[in-house]
Amino acid sequence: MKSYRSASAATALIGAVSNIALAVYLWNVWRSLAWEPGSEWEGSRFSLSRDGVRLICALFSAYFATASAICVFGLAGIIKGIPSFVRIYRNYVIGDFAFCTLFAVLVSSAAVDPAARAQVCEQVSRQPDLLSDVIDLGLTLENCEQWFERGLMAFMAVFLLRTVVRIHFIFALSRFYARLASGHRCDSSCMHDDDNFTPLERIYLLPHPSIDHNDKRAFANEASLQSPIYAPVPLAQVSPQIAHQLRATATEAWISRVPLPHHAPARVPSYESGYEDTQYDLRSPPSIGPIHLKNESH
Repeated sequence: MKSYRSASAATALIGAVSNIALAVYLWNVWRSLAWEPGSEWEGSRFSLSRDGVRLICALFSAYFATASAICVFGLAGIIKGIPSFVRIYRNYVIGDFAFCTLFAVLVSSAAVDPAARAQVCEQVSRQPDLLSDVIDLGLTLENCEQWFERGLMAFMAVFLLRTVVRIHFIFALSRFYARLASGHRCDSSCMHDDDNFTPLERIYLLPHPSIDHNDKRAFANEASLQSPIYAPVPLAQVSPQIAHQLRATATEAWISRVPLPHHAPARVPSYESGYEDTQYDLRSPPSIGPIHLKNESH
C-alpha cells in the first residue's frame, strides 16, 4: 500500500510541475506572437498564419494548466486519502495516456514514410520565416530529411520509454485507488456494524448420537429426520455430574441473536464440522427453529 501511495504521489507531483511548466512556456510564446493577419507561412498547399499558431499555443496552454490543476487535486487526494479526488486524477491519467499514445502512433506512422518526409522538407524550404525560427534546432535545407529521420528515431525511443513508465504508474495508481476505495467502504460498513452489535452467548452443542444400523426401527426414525433440533438446556438445572459429562463431550460454541428477516429462507445447519470454539450466528431463538452455523474461529 505504501509503495503504491509513493508511486502515485510521485506521478502526481511530476505531472503537476511538468504541466505547469509547459503551460507557462506556451503562454509566453502566445504573448510573444502578435496578432498580424498579413503575416503568414504559406505555400502552394500550405498556409499557416501567426494568428493560427497563437491560437494553438493558447489552447495547449489552457490544456496543460488544467492538467496541472487535476494533478494537484490528485496529489491532495493521495496524501489525505480522499477517494473522489484520486478517482478524478486516475480517470484523467488514463484518458491522457490513451490520447497521447494514439496521437504519437499516428504521427510516427506518417513520418516513417520517406515520401512524407520529402514532402515536409519541400514545404519547409518554401517557408523562409519558419526556417529562421527553427534554425536554432539545427534544421537546414541540406539536412532536412536526415534531421527528421534522426528526430523520429529519438522521438520513438523516448516515447517507448515514457509509455512503459506511464503504464507502470497507471497500474500503481489504479491499485492504490482500489485499495483506498475498498478501505473507505469497509470503514463505513464497520461503523454500521458497530451500531448493530449484539453480545455473544456461549452454548454447548451435544454430539450427534450414534445409531446402531442393525436396529431397523431406530435407523428408520433417524432417516425420517430432516434436520437436527436444538433446544436450550441450562446447566444449572442438571446435576454437577451430568454437567461435567456434558462439558466433556459437548462442543463449545458462541452465538449471537440476530433478528431474522421476514422473507429470508430458513437454512438448516450441518453438524459435522468438528471445530472447537466455533462461532455460530443464530438467526432465530434455538427453541423455536433451526439455526444457521458459521465455521469461523472465535
